[in-house]
Amino acid sequence: MLRNVAKLLLVTLLVGLLAGAAFARPIRIGTKNFTEQYIAGELMAQLLREHGYNVDLRTGMSSDVLREALVTGDVDICMEYTGTHWLSHTMHLFDGETSEEMFEQVRAYDAELGIVWLDPIWNNNTYALATTQDFVDETGVRTLSDFAEYVTAREGKVPIATTFEFYGRPDGLLGMQLHYGFAFDPQYVTPVLPGLTFEYLLSGRSVITLVFGTDSVVVEHGWVILEDDKNFWPPYDLAPNVRADLLELYPEIADILGELVAAFPDEPAEAQRVMTELNWMVDFGGMEPDEAAREFLIEHGLIEG
Repeated sequence: MLRNVAKLLLVTLLVGLLAGAAFARPIRIGTKNFTEQYIAGELMAQLLREHGYNVDLRTGMSSDVLREALVTGDVDICMEYTGTHWLSHTMHLFDGETSEEMFEQVRAYDAELGIVWLDPIWNNNTYALATTQDFVDETGVRTLSDFAEYVTAREGKVPIATTFEFYGRPDGLLGMQLHYGFAFDPQYVTPVLPGLTFEYLLSGRSVITLVFGTDSVVVEHGWVILEDDKNFWPPYDLAPNVRADLLELYPEIADILGELVAAFPDEPAEAQRVMTELNWMVDFGGMEPDEAAREFLIEHGLIEG
């Protein structure tokens, strides 16, 4: 009898050790190098830690570097935008696909590479160009077509601040100019680090600046986003990307991250509003990304307060 009890205790101990060893395997989460991505990384990292996982959060990568890390297995999980994948990673042209159509196609494409797209947050954090209300009032420029005419009339000599990544992406500055049929004088284009583009517009060193659809700086300063009236940019909805080999080890991670996505509204405008508020908390509210993420997770009952 004692021998059987001892065997049972030994088996229980071994199972516990094996389970502990499995959870000790660090799950590597990667992010890009701007506010929304830092918050998204913290949301996933804190939620997985709450469920007992060992998480290694790696932040501050460019889109291309993060994608390469995910494909090669240096990163297990990230949050990616459908439009970024569509134009930058699969090199598709945007032809008016809906958000849902684009998501299904990028999911099918990556399934063959061993990358699983979980359900998205429909927040459409699209690229956009923003300017001041004064500029709009003075020039009547309200759309990108209007702006193309404005730049052409000035032989391209219109200052713009852009990120290095946007400067070189197919869905960035060059593609936009080709799509709308105009060209900046290269001497008037200033590539800078993410976040610094805003300073150029605030200081008057540019008349236009690159923003994202959920950038809180637009709301904070009352800027105007120029309408993409010829539909250059596709939807940029944010979805967890998880390597299939990680889900083979921990299939429950899909459900855990699904709970995070479900905490955001289904309606795109509301999801965009919620994400903009999270970004504002960091950009202007004095919070760090981990603090904003923790507040959101506690508010929605995903982690303990």
